[in-house]
Amino acid sequence: MKLLAVFIFFISLNNLAQRTQCPILPTPITYQPDGQKSILEKEIYVDFTHLPTPSKAAFIHELTQLYHLNVVESTSPDALRFEKLTNVQKDSYSISYSNDNKVISFSSDASAFHAVNSFVQLISFDGNYLLIDHAFVYDAPRFDWRGLHLDVSRHFFTVDEVKRYIDLMALYKFNTFHWHLTDDQGWRIEIKKYPLLTEIGAWRDSTVVGHFSNAPRVYEKAKYGGFYTQEEVKEIVRYAGTKYITVVPEIELPGHSRAALAAYPHLSCTGEQLPVPGLWGVFDDIYCTKDASIDFLKEVLQEVIQLFPSEYIHIGGDEAPKTRWNECTACKKVIADNKLQDEHALQSYFIQQMDAFLTSKGKKIIGWDEILEGGLSPNASVMSWRGTAGGVAAARQKHYVVVTPMSNCYFDYYQSGHAVEPLAIGGYLPLEKVYAFDPVPSELTAEEATYILGGQANLWTEYIPSMQQLEYMTYPRAIALAQSLWCFDKIDYNNFLQVYLGRHETYLEQHGVNFARSVHLPSMSKQRMEKGIVFQIKGARESDQLYVKQSVSDSSWSGLEGFVLSGKDSVMLFRPNSTDGADYEYKVSANAFDGEVAYVFEAHGTLGLPVEITPSPDKKYNHNGSLNLVDGVHGELPWKGNEWLGFQSGDIELIVSLDKKRMVDGVNIGFLDDNGSWIYLPEILDVYISKNKRKWRKIAGLAVNAQPSMRCEVSARGKKKKAMYLKVIVHPMAQIPDGMPGAGNLLWTFIDEVKISYCDKK
Repeated sequence: MKLLAVFIFFISLNNLAQRTQCPILPTPITYQPDGQKSILEKEIYVDFTHLPTPSKAAFIHELTQLYHLNVVESTSPDALRFEKLTNVQKDSYSISYSNDNKVISFSSDASAFHAVNSFVQLISFDGNYLLIDHAFVYDAPRFDWRGLHLDVSRHFFTVDEVKRYIDLMALYKFNTFHWHLTDDQGWRIEIKKYPLLTEIGAWRDSTVVGHFSNAPRVYEKAKYGGFYTQEEVKEIVRYAGTKYITVVPEIELPGHSRAALAAYPHLSCTGEQLPVPGLWGVFDDIYCTKDASIDFLKEVLQEVIQLFPSEYIHIGGDEAPKTRWNECTACKKVIADNKLQDEHALQSYFIQQMDAFLTSKGKKIIGWDEILEGGLSPNASVMSWRGTAGGVAAARQKHYVVVTPMSNCYFDYYQSGHAVEPLAIGGYLPLEKVYAFDPVPSELTAEEATYILGGQANLWTEYIPSMQQLEYMTYPRAIALAQSLWCFDKIDYNNFLQVYLGRHETYLEQHGVNFARSVHLPSMSKQRMEKGIVFQIKGARESDQLYVKQSVSDSSWSGLEGFVLSGKDSVMLFRPNSTDGADYEYKVSANAFDGEVAYVFEAHGTLGLPVEITPSPDKKYNHNGSLNLVDGVHGELPWKGNEWLGFQSGDIELIVSLDKKRMVDGVNIGFLDDNGSWIYLPEILDVYISKNKRKWRKIAGLAVNAQPSMRCEVSARGKKKKAMYLKVIVHPMAQIPDGMPGAGNLLWTFIDEVKISYCDKK
């Protein structure tokens, strides 16, 4: 038995080594090359006898368009042939290609299509010849729900653009297209019984320019919008079916409904006529819970389900403020008549009406994780976006879950921390962080994990106005996500990156994709050292050389001008002994990136010092942990999640350990003030010092007032005392105030750099 175990381990290691060299993404379960390649001439002979028509069309299209091969149908023994297998793993396929055997086997029509896409990825061009790798491939998917979402409400995409989005999904074996068709800023699907939904609700008279948080706001005063006729919807659903992709429509309710209420204001609590807004965010006006609103939505859904054969209908359920319901006589009557506890139970009641209706029509509902509030509807599935807690709760209640947390799956976030990135909503989601995603939360048992259907990425389009930008934000991050949704045991990130860079950037170029090249921007890692920080800058490839230029001369930077970093070299920045900090700027340009990117540091007296944080930052905004507070890098605007630590909690305590006893008179801390994103300045800062961390003396307190800039530096100074430790207690407001976006919810506090003020005697 011991010998057998060792043998199996050896085989698995050998297969793992081969899989790291596999050109196919997502990586198959088994990839065994024989070390040979064949030259593909002008023609390839194929026996299509058993291949389903959509897969045959895809095969011919890819080989003729990408590689200009003439595909000749043939039943000769030397032809590539397809065969269907029975009694094998669901949606599995295999490819065996050598001089003696050319066969692709599949267990289902969908797996035949996936096999074709994998086969195409075995082909490469070496500059002289078109080559195909000789190999055996076996593969099957890990999850049934492998999704990409597209919001067409904030910005509209044509039928051809939606088809293009579906085409690219198919290349990497996604099988679910979540189509977000209605929201505050536009109603995008024709409903014949309610024509005003598209006559009025599909159009807005203006659109905010720049970021939502800009002050003052500027608007483009132009009519904007569009919608899909029911015939166009049917065509997109049919087209997706040829790629074995299911289209799941989303009709938002009860919130995100301003476009519908602009068309039919009597469905709101107030009946007030309001326009389709050209501003992003969350609005208080939502569907009233009266019978008229529920009947309207049932009639809308009746038409929707006739257009979509999908098992699931997405009903939204997220970000529904209760402001209007709290004041509405009709809503209060519904609560009383149905003996509901509060407005959260009222939302559950609302969702249950939709659940019962859709269930009666043979459909299942899925909604964002807010539908858990007040009690989960009996047949509902949950899309967990505010982290994984909602998914865990639903799975433990034996409800199915699609996991799509903001931390790893929101592709409207920035792809790098560099200023060259185009405007985005905020947040930080580089390729490596997407790759780290696992749809199964670690706290679930094996039985509970069976309720995880899979995962998806979400493309919210407030800042994605065109197809070019949509592709830029989606790829290559979608390929990294595909690894997590398809692979049972994915290769490590560095191996994935080399496969992507070596084969798939070219593959995307062949398909004309405007993919992001953010991964080529020089990345920087930082670590504490005894007297400051040490950082390392490197490119995506080991061969990348980064040329460092320095704009300010200083003794701590001596010898850096013209220095070439290989990726193994490091640079140190020291804490100054003086009380005054100084800015040092240097630029890095990489041969893999056409241009320069700049990092700006401030060398200050707190640089690199240990910091204890209670509670820990939210994992979505916890890049580099406490080092982020003392790394000399200030958070920039528009904000990205890599430069700030984010907290959604009560008081925040920071304790800085000084390198020696110092005369301290206060502290300067950077905060972000972006109320539209639920980010607020704290109300109060309290500053304490100690010589031993047991007895603390308060030296300063400060009530924090709003400042003209979103990025605010707050200085709290007071009594000058010697200390070894400094403690800051940050007191946020209890919740978002009334009248503001997200009123009543927990707010966010974002902190970037902590600088202690010293007054040591010279």
